[in-house]
Amino acid sequence: MESGIWVRKVLHDQKTKQEDIVNQMPTFKRGDQPTVAIITAAFAEKLAVDSMIEDKMTYMKYKTGGDSHVYTLGYIGEHKVVSTKLPQIGRTRAAKISSGNITTRLLGTFSNIDHVFLVGCGGGVPHYTDFYHHTRLGDVVVSSLNENGAMYIYCDKVTQDREDQLQYTLKTWKPNNPIIQDIVQNFKEKNDTNPSFRPWDELVIEGMEQLQNQQADFSRPAPHTDKLYMNVGGSDVIEVAHPPIPDDASAWFPTDRPNLRLGSIGSGKPVIGKDQLRLDFAYRHNIIAYDTEFDQVLDSICGNVIESFIFIRGISDYYDGSKNKEWTPYASLAAAAVMKTFISNLPNTQLKD
Repeated sequence: MESGIWVRKVLHDQKTKQEDIVNQMPTFKRGDQPTVAIITAAFAEKLAVDSMIEDKMTYMKYKTGGDSHVYTLGYIGEHKVVSTKLPQIGRTRAAKISSGNITTRLLGTFSNIDHVFLVGCGGGVPHYTDFYHHTRLGDVVVSSLNENGAMYIYCDKVTQDREDQLQYTLKTWKPNNPIIQDIVQNFKEKNDTNPSFRPWDELVIEGMEQLQNQQADFSRPAPHTDKLYMNVGGSDVIEVAHPPIPDDASAWFPTDRPNLRLGSIGSGKPVIGKDQLRLDFAYRHNIIAYDTEFDQVLDSICGNVIESFIFIRGISDYYDGSKNKEWTPYASLAAAAVMKTFISNLPNTQLKD
């Protein structure tokens, strides 16, 4: 394929696709511009997100020696949305530059974006004795503010003070417009009141049906694959039991479906690779999930004056979402289903303009 050429793919149904080569992305009138951007980092995450979009069309631009661009446009609720996958993410300098540049280009190409959803896998922070603070594989963590008003917390450096106490150098982010967080809180309160209020469950099932012909298996892995380990010193670990579900909580936390958890998200190379540091950093800052460093993406979002954004992380391991490939497809799908639940209830103010 020639470098720099856009390819348009139209999905009519599960079996029929139309593919055309076009010279450039089409221009959209203001009323037909996407108002929501969805950013993923892995192929399974992009597939899961796209399964939630209706009337979708994908544009791909192949670029020799650089980052290619893939944009899927369609509808969720009142919103026209655009989804993309970052070609690189992580802790290398090249990945950081690439992720920031791709985000900036996305928001420059689609200039009417009001909200950004960062959707995909994450690593749960285990609480070995407290069930209510323990996140299981397949659960979905939605970012919310901690007691210090931070939603995403990046550790840049770890030092020790004169009393040998660990000190963390931080960068933090939060949205200036809490509209998505308000919707999330409303749904969580409804679920807390009524355990059968779980609109994302049906969307997970619908997504599985759409994705059943994919090479990846998006069904929920067997319960015995959710293994929990504890570091007992150095590189020694032991397998331990998950904290039991209290009898009066079992109706709210089914073990065969994704449960919603709210808390801040963390990342940072200085803490992620060391078990004790990762847990200490999490407990200090009320972090309930880690991911693979989206600090440059967040810098780009805020630099483009996007005031409404949120992270939705399906839990696929107890690290940073990159280690347990068996749970990656299902966790991606669970996160995408929760995403669609919230976007479907997000008012589109541009329709009133």
